[in-house]
Amino acid sequence: MSITETRKLFAITVFGYKRADMSEDDYHAYISKTHSGHLKALLAKNDIVSYTMQHNSSDVNKPYLEKVYGGELPAENVSDCDAVIQIVFKDIEDYLRVRTDPHFVNIVSPDHHNFADPTKTRFSMGWFEVHVSQGKVVS
Repeated sequence: MSITETRKLFAITVFGYKRADMSEDDYHAYISKTHSGHLKALLAKNDIVSYTMQHNSSDVNKPYLEKVYGGELPAENVSDCDAVIQIVFKDIEDYLRVRTDPHFVNIVSPDHHNFADPTKTRFSMGWFEVHVSQGKVVS
């Protein structure tokens, strides 16, 4: 696909929260190395388009938002989630294959107990658009 072509994509977005007994550094290291290590090959095998993590660390999230918005963004509008994870796919069946794969069922899913706070974590799913890619406008 050239960057001037568009196609219908879908995404699941996870607004992740760390377990209360984990440090911020331990959480980010765990999801970046251990958890993603369990998941990356499985996603690629099932034709997933992308898997990204945004780490909302305390040294970046609020200070950088303050820098960008110059104090005009009310504190209550700043998300307190620890990470935003997004998985983009072409067809829901691709993602469903991931979730029903024995590796996901036996390794990936149970691993969430090692780092995630399930009482706070939130999910969203919708269609996904790319407007700029690799510094180029996508038309």
